[in-house]
Amino acid sequence: MTAVISLAKPTSAPTARASGRRYVQRAELALGLPDYKALASLGLSPDPLQQLAAAMSSVRTEDGEKAEAVFDLVPVSERRLARRRRRLMARAARRGPSAYGERLTGGLGGGGFWGTMTSAWSGGAGSTGRSERIPRQADLRDGVGKLEPGAGAVFAVQILLRTEAAHPQLALARMHQLIAALSMTSGENYLKVHRPHSWSIGHFERRFASGEFAPHRRQWLTVPELAGWLKPPTVKCAASSVVRSGGLVPPAPADLPVYTGQRDLIPLGAVVYPDGRERIGAARVQDLLFGLQLGKAGHGKTEEALVQCIAMAHSGYGCWFLDPHGEGWARAKPYLAHPEIADRLWEINLAKTAPDQPVVSWNPLSMEGRTLSDVQDIVRSVTEGIAAAQDWGDNAPRARTILARASQALALLNLQAVQAGHPEAQCTLFQLRTWLTDEDWREQLLPKLPDRVRAYWETTFPKLGPDAVPTVTYAIDRLDTSQSLQGFFGSPRSAYDVRHAMDTSKVVFVCPSGSESDALVSCLLIHDLHRAGLSRQDTPREQRNTFWAWGDELTALDSSSKGFLAAIAEQLRKYEVRFIGMTQMALRLSAITRQALLQNQSWLSTCAADYDEAAFVAKRWNGHVSPETITELPKYHYVMSVNLNGGRTTPFRVRGLPVDEVFAHYDNPAGVPALDQAIDTNLNRRPLSDILADLEVLDSTVLAHHTGRRPGGTNAGDPTSVID
Repeated sequence: MTAVISLAKPTSAPTARASGRRYVQRAELALGLPDYKALASLGLSPDPLQQLAAAMSSVRTEDGEKAEAVFDLVPVSERRLARRRRRLMARAARRGPSAYGERLTGGLGGGGFWGTMTSAWSGGAGSTGRSERIPRQADLRDGVGKLEPGAGAVFAVQILLRTEAAHPQLALARMHQLIAALSMTSGENYLKVHRPHSWSIGHFERRFASGEFAPHRRQWLTVPELAGWLKPPTVKCAASSVVRSGGLVPPAPADLPVYTGQRDLIPLGAVVYPDGRERIGAARVQDLLFGLQLGKAGHGKTEEALVQCIAMAHSGYGCWFLDPHGEGWARAKPYLAHPEIADRLWEINLAKTAPDQPVVSWNPLSMEGRTLSDVQDIVRSVTEGIAAAQDWGDNAPRARTILARASQALALLNLQAVQAGHPEAQCTLFQLRTWLTDEDWREQLLPKLPDRVRAYWETTFPKLGPDAVPTVTYAIDRLDTSQSLQGFFGSPRSAYDVRHAMDTSKVVFVCPSGSESDALVSCLLIHDLHRAGLSRQDTPREQRNTFWAWGDELTALDSSSKGFLAAIAEQLRKYEVRFIGMTQMALRLSAITRQALLQNQSWLSTCAADYDEAAFVAKRWNGHVSPETITELPKYHYVMSVNLNGGRTTPFRVRGLPVDEVFAHYDNPAGVPALDQAIDTNLNRRPLSDILADLEVLDSTVLAHHTGRRPGGTNAGDPTSVID
């Protein structure tokens, strides 16, 4: 059996300097005193490997330097060990008893061992009548030394050191460092250096390379003498050359599915299976209802989500990916540029603002394809979305009421326009501001509303303070500062319809503009996702297509509107919507959201995190993983647990895989232009300049449709006529 300690940095490719002449130093360490005398027993603090690792860390492997220490161990059989003890006892008997370096005399005509034993047997009186000194029982044990019967396992040991460098003095310096590191074993015994003669170098090299066991002299060592060198480095070993294991994490389940592209599996990352081989582990689609990914920024959460989204898209599932920064979409695009996906792909990219840039529009107040019963859901979605982004909470009841009432009025007007066959006359979010600030425009449209709705605006609204309206219109004013958001929210007709995407398995990437209105856009989108998911109640369960949704930056979404993210986790799984959330800090989520996410998650994953966050996650795993293990995870490595076969697995370690490694066979950058054309067709994208031009006159279009008049009191067909 051979144990090799090699703590040097990994050998790099040889440089020009390393390819020249090499100088080698060789040494063998052997016990300087008889082997029954013990070396020092090395504890764990300080770690015995600290000095050796420090010596190794100074080796410049990039220059071709090497430093190696090899321990060859051969177990000593119990028979050989017993024979050795008998010889040591016999030698101790010949020397006679001693105590503290003083030799003791014995009886029986000259004493000695047998005389001493006889004297002890007779009570101390020998045949000569002289009183003898009785030896201590420890005398024989001292003669056996560390090889006493209770010593445990014993090994014959061969210790070889070898260094190599481009200069003889460097090789010698590295050798001295190794010898100094190993000299800390000196105790009752010590290790002596033996350098091979020129004629025995070949023999040394053969032993070093092959493990041939032929030590300089017999040296038997016990486990306490060896354990300090053969154990892994502990936390007390702080040398930079030590490769850390990352802490104790349970192994992956033996029956964890292996992903090779199956439709019913979702990839998790590279997992080491019980046979020692690394494969792509996966969770079953039927087991994964809701997931939560935690950890530091830049440690791979988005990349992991992209791998899963691309896998599900190619498997035919509908996907929705909220990518606040747009970088994920740019990375995923070449891997989705395939004919079988192109007609299902939607891109909502709000960072594009060129006048001729084709853009898609979404009207959250649109009533196309909806009925009167859908009005309340539309109102709630818009109200809660804007309230969340504005952080109103419970401190702005008037603003919430005004916004809800205004949204209700415009939704009812839009329903009438759609029923009349004029969806282009629908109001958008920007008409909320017109409704609240342009009294003449509102007064002309009020007769078109039901009496109960009209009564609020005629009796209650005029009594509210003037400071209530600006609180509501502030959100619309923020949207109006961005041309990309004007194009997205400014068209009466929606091409973006997440319910339609769910039912037809569309692949949707949503990238906000990167402006200060990101929170408002994201909140409106996430609330609309919840509304659309609940609306699937009208579809039989077996006819609902499974729809995957990924939401990044959950903390930004979970503002004052406490309940919608929790409702998504609690309710949407019933309607075949699988949501996976990502956030850096779970502790910053509201309590109700955090509890719902953790209560209902069937997949919990974390990369490296701050200690407080790590302790919070580790607590969910009942001590299987320590917070320190989580804080020290390397970049792109995770610890996760999933639902498997009806139960929750213990946490296991996963190495994140980049998109280009898992789906290299899907990479098709040449197909991106064709994909852009397909997206234009899928979403009926229009030039931004056309949408902005229509938005300028939309107030007049709405008023003309419902009243036949235009702002300013003129008839739609006669600009000079005046309303009585």
